[in-house]
Amino acid sequence: MKPLNVQTNRTGETPPCPLSIAREQINHIDEEIISLLEKRFNIVMEIGEYKKENNLPVLDEEREKKVVKTCIGYLKNKNYSKAVEDIYTQIMGSSKELERSH
Repeated sequence: MKPLNVQTNRTGETPPCPLSIAREQINHIDEEIISLLEKRFNIVMEIGEYKKENNLPVLDEEREKKVVKTCIGYLKNKNYSKAVEDIYTQIMGSSKELERSH
């Protein structure tokens, strides 16, 4: 394992560790993701109410396939395709649970 190269600056202070900086960036991104997921789930709840009122099924397999394909299409780095597919499968599974629970 390559050790992190932490050096002191001219004032003798130790600069932040690169790992700490990266983790802080991830923390900020996670906060944004959670905010967006909450917005998405709020809309899911509205859709669930609409489906319930109109006797529509919660599951729409064609829509789910389209969502996954579209999201993978947004990727610049296609090496992440499987990860995005897995994540969106989980998001949509959680969305269906939310729809059913209310």
